[in-house]
Amino acid sequence: MTAATAGRRRGRELSFRLVLVLFVLGVSEAAAALASAILVERGAMADIPRLGADEIRFALERPSPVLGWGPRTDDAGRAVGLAPRPDPAFAGVRAPCVSVYGDSFTLGGADDATYPHHLAVALGCPAANFGVGGYGSDQAVMLFRAQRGLDRAPVVVLGHLSENVMRNVNQYQRLLYPASRLRFKPRFLLAGRDLRWVPAPVESAADYERVAENPAAMLGHDAFLARPRPHFPYCVQLLHWLLTDSYVRARLRREPWHAAFYRPDDPSGALPLTVRILADFASEARADGRTPLVALIATRSDLDYARRAGRWAYRPLVDALRAEGVLTVDTGPPLLERIGAGDLAPFFVADGHPSPAGYALLGAVLAGEIERLGIARIARAATA
Repeated sequence: MTAATAGRRRGRELSFRLVLVLFVLGVSEAAAALASAILVERGAMADIPRLGADEIRFALERPSPVLGWGPRTDDAGRAVGLAPRPDPAFAGVRAPCVSVYGDSFTLGGADDATYPHHLAVALGCPAANFGVGGYGSDQAVMLFRAQRGLDRAPVVVLGHLSENVMRNVNQYQRLLYPASRLRFKPRFLLAGRDLRWVPAPVESAADYERVAENPAAMLGHDAFLARPRPHFPYCVQLLHWLLTDSYVRARLRREPWHAAFYRPDDPSGALPLTVRILADFASEARADGRTPLVALIATRSDLDYARRAGRWAYRPLVDALRAEGVLTVDTGPPLLERIGAGDLAPFFVADGHPSPAGYALLGAVLAGEIERLGIARIARAATA
């Protein structure tokens, strides 16, 4: 074999190996891109999409700058045209004895499949349901403030779903939930023992476009901005997600995703911020001559974790609120006590929300705790 022939053979072998390497890298990148898309769709991986013109126009037609989304507010920050959810058990009865603020777990399913409905039936007087889907407990407090001149129920309940601790340090819900493409929210920052309100990061069409172009500049107060998101090279980002993402760490620890955010040393500062939000709510309600109650609502993942680990992921919040003198009901332990060793499945639907049976049980638990604390007497007396 001549030197020239040997050189050509080595060249062909090198070319083949290079093509093979490029092919393997291409297949790996395609597989990583597909895996990332599936993870985003399932809510396991964050994403910041580039919004279309129609989506942006739709969002700008329904502004709620004080609250992020939900009811409109006037220039003074007051809710406009907001009525509580109808309750078939108290049709035509105008004056509620209890008002309830919270997220979709408070809003509920059908009109008679909400825990405020079952609470009202147990009390024998109407409960005004001001739950708004996707709200953090920070937005629930913002809505409570916007309603202070309109909602005068003697007892006011704020339902804090355990995972809302994450929403309280979030600005763009797409970083938490895949369906929330248009949900940008205001939030509070903690300055000593005071809360500083920070508006939603988008006001104009240009702002919506800039979120995808420069998320760091637009979402500087979002604790989830650092979550790894799909982009080239996808393999590297997927590995980064596996090694660093809070969702992955929670799954490996077999604990609820929100558990880490209840730790006092979590870098997000979610626990002390949430304590201050809920304590300020209670203080403001008392200043209005009303009786406030914070209801800690356990998710199915909380119940599973408590059964397995023997502790509640959100317990640091319960302890901190009671140390602040905030009247607090932890629904988790009485829920497990009533369910016993039974299956949790009948009490929840596929997306994690309570089933009609779950809402009935949650309403019964909350009513029992309100009776035990003597709050039911206050509600009934004011209505009578």
